[in-house]
Amino acid sequence: MVLLIAIAYSSATIQGQQIKRKGIQKYVSRIKEYGRTERRHSSFYIGLYGQTWVNFKEICMDMVMELMRLNCNKRKYYQQGLRAMRLIESVL
Repeated sequence: MVLLIAIAYSSATIQGQQIKRKGIQKYVSRIKEYGRTERRHSSFYIGLYGQTWVNFKEICMDMVMELMRLNCNKRKYYQQGLRAMRLIESVL
């Protein structure tokens, strides 16, 4: 059981580090805030929530496409998010 937990922790941490290296951490969690001496979230947190974010994509992709169609002036931002999602998926 401990070995399984260690493997899961290591996997999420490595994925979080890869997300940070690709520069898309800001889409998964808040980055270091002004006036804060320590970073806000660990690589483990980022890896874990990156996976959750991708799972959420599967649920709401139709809604995102509809919003892109309705809000043409915000399309650039939706496309940035979709690009980040693809990069996160490539890590996972």
